[in-house]
Amino acid sequence: MRKRTVFACFKIGVSAALAGLLLFLPVVVQAQAGFKGIPVLLYHYVGAEAPDYPYLNVDTPEFSRQMKELRERGYRSISLADLTAYMRGEPVTLPEKPVLITFDDGYEDNYTQAFPVLKQEGFRAAIFMVQSNFNRKNRLSVQQIQEMEKAGIEIGSHTRSHPNLTKLAASELEKEVEQSRLGVERLAGQSIDYFAYPGGFYNLDVLEKTAQSGYAGAFTVLPGVNRPDKDNPYLLRRIPVFSYTDFEAILNQLESTEDASLLDYLD
Repeated sequence: MRKRTVFACFKIGVSAALAGLLLFLPVVVQAQAGFKGIPVLLYHYVGAEAPDYPYLNVDTPEFSRQMKELRERGYRSISLADLTAYMRGEPVTLPEKPVLITFDDGYEDNYTQAFPVLKQEGFRAAIFMVQSNFNRKNRLSVQQIQEMEKAGIEIGSHTRSHPNLTKLAASELEKEVEQSRLGVERLAGQSIDYFAYPGGFYNLDVLEKTAQSGYAGAFTVLPGVNRPDKDNPYLLRRIPVFSYTDFEAILNQLESTEDASLLDYLD
């Protein structure tokens, strides 16, 4: 049995309270057939060892191998806007095998290690930045982010200080969700339209605040692929990749003919 993820929240389901919110958030009929949905890969640290959590890293040679395999299997990266257009049933041109590559937290290795690999393989990506992480030691600088933006790397918000949003009072929740959007926009120098829940934790209040704050979509750490007939733009799924992840198993499951949920690979 593989080691379990360091985040217990990866198997959190949508509660009955959240079901009420889904009634007034847009859910559309799937517009495209031929694939199970759009996978979103989630990385954090690319390097020998994660500085904050065990297993959170993928070392650089392995990350390079994974990106090469993605390309060789025919996957092509898409933008955040492409994903949400698909989820909302809007006209969008997608590759035959689309994938969205994301990073959370804003480690400096996203620039020094991951960025060269992404460029080599012709992939774009999105980095969800914690506002307080800009220009810190071992975190991305504004200059590095601006360079990556010119090469097609997108930036999203990951709050001001990376708290568990479900534990916050309303005033603090507004700072972390709504005001962080403005702060990250100012530092990144571009419009911020997407959000990622720290640790994947959310509840009804967090979802409502995120939807009301002007974001076009938000990302959880619920594994699986995204389909407009079953998922929501403010509860987008991501497939986390860790040091112990069997990447081939993920790709094989994505490409199998079975209607797999991608939940069992975490066991």
